Amino acid sequence: MATVCRVDTLYHYLMGGDESLPGILDKGLLPASAFPESERWQRFESFYRSLYAQWAEPLLGPFRNSGVYFTPIDFRLLPGTYLHRRTRITVPLSEIPLEQAVLTYELDGRRTVVPLTAEALEEAAALWTADLVRAWYARNPNMSFYYVPQVAVFPDGGIAVHTAWVERAPAEA
Repeated sequence: MATVCRVDTLYHYLMGGDESLPGILDKGLLPASAFPESERWQRFESFYRSLYAQWAEPLLGPFRNSGVYFTPIDFRLLPGTYLHRRTRITVPLSEIPLEQAVLTYELDGRRTVVPLTAEALEEAAALWTADLVRAWYARNPNMSFYYVPQVAVFPDGGIAVHTAWVERAPAEA
């Protein structure tokens, strides 16, 4: 079965298009809670606090912020998927503050939440084949990454983004 999860790189896909890219390059990837006056934060604050309580609090302690979310899934290897042709930011694992990050996914009705390590990514990559990702990505349309591997990072500031990490959407074939 084809491996589609990376163990050395995480991806932040631009779900809504490239409009946010200039701000990301200028300020880095910031959690929604960095904008307390925004309508988006006010609308989803309880949701993000709930996710933190479930996933991060047992490992990282009291609420820090709403987090920045990544996935080890390389959707470029999954033609026909929603994210296959989206612009993404590729962040080397070495640039992620591991002490402020967790890896989570749900498989066979069991939620896995572990500290982010290279070993944890290797275990997830061995489990999450292309077929499994296709079966479980966006199964819950309100939370596309709920089941498949995702990394939640709760940095004290943003995560700086280098222009070289931006991979524009590939041209239509």
